[in-house]
Amino acid sequence: MPLDQEQEHFPYEKNMSFFDHIDELRRYLVRMAIIILVSVVIAFFGIDFLFQKLILGPFNQNFIGYQFYCKLGQILRGSDFLCFQPPVIQMQSTAIQGQFLSAFKIAFVAGFIISFPLLVFQLWLFIKPALSLREIKRVYSSLFVVCGLFFLGLAFSYILLVPLATNFLLNFKLAPQIQNIITIQSVTGFVCYMSLAGGLVFELPVLIYILARIGLINSAFLIKYWRYAIIIIFIIAGIATPSPDVFSQLVLAMPLMLLYVVGVLVTKRVEKNNELKEN
Repeated sequence: MPLDQEQEHFPYEKNMSFFDHIDELRRYLVRMAIIILVSVVIAFFGIDFLFQKLILGPFNQNFIGYQFYCKLGQILRGSDFLCFQPPVIQMQSTAIQGQFLSAFKIAFVAGFIISFPLLVFQLWLFIKPALSLREIKRVYSSLFVVCGLFFLGLAFSYILLVPLATNFLLNFKLAPQIQNIITIQSVTGFVCYMSLAGGLVFELPVLIYILARIGLINSAFLIKYWRYAIIIIFIIAGIATPSPDVFSQLVLAMPLMLLYVVGVLVTKRVEKNNELKEN
């Protein structure tokens, strides 16, 4: 098949009305809900491991994040100025259902993370009939990028950002006579949601790519308003990090600015491909 005909070939196209598309979307949403539910149930069976090893991991001296910062300090200054100790926490549950709700929160976040590639694949199956053969090949390969960015952001936030934020917050004292006795809901929510937020905000290049493909933005626009983009990035970092300290927000904002640059390069690639198609 010639290249120009291949671009216009829609092998999975369906003749469907608007309400048929809504019904099709409903079926895929039900599938995604079932996938998440099954993943949450599976994660709940391993709740002890998830809590002891993952949730409490950033409070352990042997945590990989502390080792990274310690080695980084030795490389930069040849000293142990970044070899900080993890904070000692005392946890309590102030509600009858507190521990169960915390366990469910952990299982839900873990289930979502486990099922993320399957959820992306279900979304891919829904949009596949609307794509040409060439677009199918491109989008299919980009599914790995979407999943890779999510898990990269998840690891970055969990390994590097959570230890910094917890150290700052738990070592901060308004008065020496005040003791930090943390609720289990606070600990689980902080670690779970900060890690998950890192995975989601790392999808920035994907969002830029989609907006560029539908013509809402271009590389000239992104370059012209880069100062506003930095402000927005810091706002996103501030929302994504449940911590008021500037340092942890800066740690998340720096890779986001790098991802913004990647988004500009991706947008230029989209524009170049559009020019080739027109010619």
